[in-house]
Amino acid sequence: MGKVILCVGQEAKKPYVFRSTGDRVFSIEELCYVLYQNAFEVQEELYSEEFVRFIGEELGLAARAECLQRLIDARAGAKDLMVACFCSADYYDAQQIKTFLREYDSFYEKSPLARLKWKADRLWLSGREHEAFLLYQEIMLSGDVSELTDIVYGDVLHNVGVAKMHSGNISQAVEYFREAYERNKADDTLKQYFIALTLSGNRERMDMELTALAPRSEITTQVAKEVYAARNMAEQTGEYQELEKIKKLYEDGKIAEYYQCADALLARLKEKYREHTNTCGM
Repeated sequence: MGKVILCVGQEAKKPYVFRSTGDRVFSIEELCYVLYQNAFEVQEELYSEEFVRFIGEELGLAARAECLQRLIDARAGAKDLMVACFCSADYYDAQQIKTFLREYDSFYEKSPLARLKWKADRLWLSGREHEAFLLYQEIMLSGDVSELTDIVYGDVLHNVGVAKMHSGNISQAVEYFREAYERNKADDTLKQYFIALTLSGNRERMDMELTALAPRSEITTQVAKEVYAARNMAEQTGEYQELEKIKKLYEDGKIAEYYQCADALLARLKEKYREHTNTCGM
């Protein structure tokens, strides 16, 4: 069942923007939500003068801002600052705050590498794939992966494989998925491995792996469906149609025109890739 939330303070004319997540908040209720959902990403920002001033001036909660400043001066932890914010509004009840505190404390009971993996997974699930990929790389290069179970590290490798697929590095994705499956034995990883193998065009290796791994028929059926759908979608794109025309020029012996059109297509694809990387950070 829902509940009525009584708004506290005033709506800000100028929002506070969290640098780490990009979230814009205009009220104490929105602020509480961001803190609850992104506690480990935003906690360092809570100590800034800008944040305290936003609470006091923009939200009109001068007493709460003074309380936060006293906590900061007393070197209180970020958890205490967040609880002080939660208690400024009616957005979360006592039970929800207790749940938050349990999860917050359990995070710091993890090993540093497990914490890094947790952060990476959060970024991955929120669609910030490139940022997650960088953390996964940090895990792989740490030299301490023995701290993680085979299943957990296999999941890291799986997501790296997905990132490689998205960036067009299919041959690298194949190897990441293969090692990931060796560790986590997950059906989804096995499916992604065979999809990557199919797209790589390495039929000999595909036949060998089908024999060695003997996937269930429903997995191979799903692989075939997904690859067919992906290829069918690709064939509808302008780039695919243009590539077919370029191949025809080569077959017809129109070499000069072939190179001219190929260079133009490559330049457009590079520009599109640069635009994509500027937008998402990949």
